[in-house]
Amino acid sequence: MNLSARELIRGVSRYAMVLALTAAAWLSADSTASAAPFTPSFALTVSNANPSVRANTTMVHSVPAGNNLIDSINTFIPIDWQIAPGDSYPVGNIVGQVSGKADKGCNGSVDTLTPGNLINQVLQPTDPSQAEWLATIDGTWQMLFVVDQTAQPREWQIAVTLANASMPANMCAPEELTVTVFGSSSPAGAMVIANPTHANTYTWDDGLLSYGGSQVVFVSDNVVIGTDTDTDGWANTVDNCPTMPNPDQRNTDGDSLGNACDSDDDNDGFSDTVEASVRTDPLLRCGPDAWPADINNDGFSDISDVSALTNAFGQSVPPAPARYNIAPDPPDTFVDITDVARMVGLFGQACS
Repeated sequence: MNLSARELIRGVSRYAMVLALTAAAWLSADSTASAAPFTPSFALTVSNANPSVRANTTMVHSVPAGNNLIDSINTFIPIDWQIAPGDSYPVGNIVGQVSGKADKGCNGSVDTLTPGNLINQVLQPTDPSQAEWLATIDGTWQMLFVVDQTAQPREWQIAVTLANASMPANMCAPEELTVTVFGSSSPAGAMVIANPTHANTYTWDDGLLSYGGSQVVFVSDNVVIGTDTDTDGWANTVDNCPTMPNPDQRNTDGDSLGNACDSDDDNDGFSDTVEASVRTDPLLRCGPDAWPADINNDGFSDISDVSALTNAFGQSVPPAPARYNIAPDPPDTFVDITDVARMVGLFGQACS
């Protein structure tokens, strides 16, 4: 989805990147190319969504037919990802793979480009927060990936220069570039990238510059780290209702259970089922018509409440008020000993 302007610019570093890309685009803009639309998309997946594992991370950057091609990419990654510097695994190790699809020849067909390995490069001078990887796809098209922290310790950035001078001739959209970063390098087996240590839903942002145009577009995608049984966007380890969808995570009483799976949302001792039956507020612990035991709304469960029940003892509901039928759970539609016993058990207590 497209992001708002406020979400696009996260600090000075990102703002400067946008200005730099836009200026570069204007300097080299072709009026014919810039007239074409540029509506890129970004999709993110991990091979294993468990926390802390070295999972392969795959990013798909694409534009539909009729669009300008992609000139360069800046992907912003939450700092929670564990990314190793390039000097922690040997130069020449394979750290991933890049593949692509495009309309070669601009004849309306979609061709699969020959994939290329992502190779670790020499860092000069060595920067402990950085890595450089190079890939060549379709035999000649070179792509340089520079991994760095944009604002320590806030986020990582992968800046991809596509070196379009080496792009296959006469290439048009649709275009799809798929980048997979391996969890471990090959053959050394050293860590390249690992999932966050804590389960959560994480957002990656993608900034793309159009080729031959002056468009800079930001898109984003979310990835859930940790098992998400109910597919509501919250991993089980941080979901307050892991088996019932509740994307808003609402939790009225502040306990360990969200409202979607909490039988007593206001924690007043009466279930939501009982409160629905007696028509009190299941989300409010105290107040008028909030606590089932306080029939006369004076803030206490006392003799006046017990008297109200005993005056209707043995009656069905209706004609007895539903408000008097506070037990069992669910209520049995009679005012009887179960209701009186429940009230007596709370005798003298206040709802607070």
